[in-house]
Amino acid sequence: MPTEVANIHCEVRGQTHLVPISFELGEQPLSAILPFAQQLTEQLTKIAIEQEEQAGKKVSCRAGCGACCRQVIVISFVEAEGIAAAIAKMPLERQEAIRQRFAQAIAQLEAAGLLDQTERPGDRSLVGVKANSSVSAAGEVARRYFEQQIACPFLENESCGIYADRPLVCREYHVTSPAEHCQRIYQIGVDRVEVPVNMGGQLTRTVHQLAGEPLQMLTLVLLLEWLAVRPPPPPRTFDGLQLVQALVTDMNRTTGRQQQH
Repeated sequence: MPTEVANIHCEVRGQTHLVPISFELGEQPLSAILPFAQQLTEQLTKIAIEQEEQAGKKVSCRAGCGACCRQVIVISFVEAEGIAAAIAKMPLERQEAIRQRFAQAIAQLEAAGLLDQTERPGDRSLVGVKANSSVSAAGEVARRYFEQQIACPFLENESCGIYADRPLVCREYHVTSPAEHCQRIYQIGVDRVEVPVNMGGQLTRTVHQLAGEPLQMLTLVLLLEWLAVRPPPPPRTFDGLQLVQALVTDMNRTTGRQQQH
């Protein structure tokens, strides 16, 4: 299928950068918006990291350091379906190992009182994490979650086992503070590399506008429960350029800084 390049002018910390992103032309499923969002996330994050380095700082994240993989990870529904597709391509033995890790994580959350037991599996969420939750309430739940040291079910030997398909928030997350601080993030904090937009939330809003998906996101460890009850999405196709324009236009509206040309 033919491809095209969208040249996007992005302003990051007062500096304008040209970000070329490729996409496929023609009719595409809604899921085709995800690779575009992944490219855009990685380009914007790269620019932000380069600016940190120009200021004399250095990213301390390294392969084998999985402290951040024990924080609450929240993903959009489009990302959830992409990760589910990645799982389906794995050998059955590995799929089963991953399913066991998900089950262990949920059991630990239940034991810690961090899962809302008033909801049925598939609709459950972390206690205190709702669309109308205050920032302080959500932060307290995130702290309690981190104290449980529940590893992401895809963490293998302290590295991401689905690196090519990892969530958008994981692509954005980098720190310049000493790596050992990440083990005590709620005691001493870390210095994060600030990116211009939270792409997971942005993608959720764009997909809501395009296809009417709920304005909700999903805690990663609840992915398999959600998949078990989610009805098959209706067949929907969009022009590839339409998907690109929808995401960038909505991002412009949100940030007031990015412009597409």
